[in-house]
Amino acid sequence: ENDFRTGKKGRPRSEKSRRKILDATNKLLLHMSVQELSIEAIAKKAKVGKTTIYRWWPNKTSVVMDALINQPGMQSPMPTVKNNAEAITMQLDKLIRLFGSKNGEIIAQLFSEGQSDAESQKIFETMFLSPLIDAVEYSFDLGKKDGEFRTDLDSKMAVDMLCGPIFFRLMAHPQDMNDAFQENYPREAVRQICR
Repeated sequence: ENDFRTGKKGRPRSEKSRRKILDATNKLLLHMSVQELSIEAIAKKAKVGKTTIYRWWPNKTSVVMDALINQPGMQSPMPTVKNNAEAITMQLDKLIRLFGSKNGEIIAQLFSEGQSDAESQKIFETMFLSPLIDAVEYSFDLGKKDGEFRTDLDSKMAVDMLCGPIFFRLMAHPQDMNDAFQENYPREAVRQICR
C-alpha cells in the first residue's frame, strides 16, 4: 500500500494500530509539549514499535498533526450559510475557538517547531494551515464575485487581514484569545472587507 501522507510503500496500515498511535499522541500532549514529545514515547504509550510509526509518518510533527486533525469535532462541516460574509464569520469563529482551546497551545508549538525545520513547516502548512486559509480565501473570492466584498482587495491581502490578528494573538498574547475576542472579532473583521 502507498501511504497517502508520506508516499511510502509498505504493508497496509492497521486501522487499530493507527488509532492507538493517534490516541496515545493526544493523551501524551495533555501532559507534555510538542518539543518534549518523542516518537519513542508515542510508541511506548501506543504499545507499537517505532518502525510502525515511521512506516506511516515521516516525523513527529506529522503524527501530532494527524492526531490533532482526527480529534472528534475537528472535521465537523460548517452549517449552511446565507452569504459569504456569514461563511467567513463562522470560519474565523471556528479558528478562534480552536486556538483558544488546549489545541491552541499544541498548534503554537507546532508552528514554533516548524520555524527550525523545513520538513515540519511543510507538513504544518499542508495538513493544517492551507485547508483553513483556502476556505477563507474561497469564501472571499465568491463574495467578491457576488458583490458582497471590496473588489479593490487582493485575496491574499484579505486573508492576511482576516486571519493575521488571530495568529498574532495565538503566538504573542494567547491569554487574549478569550470570549470577548471570539464574540467581537469575526464580525468586526468581516466589516472591513465588505463593500
